[in-house]
Amino acid sequence: MRKLQAVFWDVDGTIADTELCGHRVAFNLAFKDFDLNWYWDEIQYLDLLKISGGLNRIIHYRNKKNSDLSDDQCSKIQYQKRRHYRNLIQSGEIKVRIGVLPLIKELSCNDVEQFIVTTSGRDSLEPFLNTSLSSHLKFFSGMVTYEDVNRHKPFPDAYQLALQLSKRSNLNCMAIEDSEIGVESAKAANLNCLLTLPPWARSTKNISRKANACVDSLGNFDNPSMLIYGKELTNSYVNFEYLTDIIN
Repeated sequence: MRKLQAVFWDVDGTIADTELCGHRVAFNLAFKDFDLNWYWDEIQYLDLLKISGGLNRIIHYRNKKNSDLSDDQCSKIQYQKRRHYRNLIQSGEIKVRIGVLPLIKELSCNDVEQFIVTTSGRDSLEPFLNTSLSSHLKFFSGMVTYEDVNRHKPFPDAYQLALQLSKRSNLNCMAIEDSEIGVESAKAANLNCLLTLPPWARSTKNISRKANACVDSLGNFDNPSMLIYGKELTNSYVNFEYLTDIIN
C-alpha cells in the first residue's frame, strides 16, 4: 500500500474563496484607478478564470476589447490590483473554506509534507498566508507561485517544480484543486488529484472528470462532504485516510 507523503494545495477557490469576493473586486477597483470603463461581473469573471494568472487575464481582456493598452500598462494595473487585494485580505474579507484547517493539521500529524502551488503572485499570496492562514503556515514546507515558473496552469511546470522540492515520487503525492485548469496541470505532472468544487460552482454537469475524485467541499463533522465521483468517502468528510485511499 502506498503511503501519502506530500500534498500540494492550490489556494484560490481551494483553500479560500478568494476569487469572487477578493481578486474580482480588486481587479474592478484597479480598473477604476486607471479610469477604465471595465467591470468584471461574476459570470464574466468565472469565464476569465479559464485564463491562468491575473496579468494574463488582463492582457487577454485587453486583446478582446481591442484596447491600445501596452503590456507595461497592464502590468501597472496588475500591481495596483495586488495592492487592493492586500487591503481586502487585511480587512478580513477572505475566509478559509470549511475543512481546510483541520485537514492541514491532520496531514502534518501523519508526517505528510505540504506545499502551496498557485498561479497567484507572491505579493497577492503572502498577505493571505500571514492573516487568514497564519495559524497553520508552520505546517507547510514550501510554495510555488506565479514567479517561479515560466508556464502556468494548465501546464505541469508548477507541479513538476513542487515534486522536485518535495523529493517525493509522484505516486506518493496528491494535489488538491478546484478548477479544470488546475486538475489538468496536476494530471499533466502525473499526479493524483482531488477536485473540490469552488464555492461559486452552480452545477456539477460541466466539471472536469479528469481528477481521481471530486467532492463539493472538504467538509467537516457538521458540514459533510458530498461525493460527486470517485472512491467512496471513508468518513463524512475528506481526511488523511481518504486521500491515502485515492492514491492506492
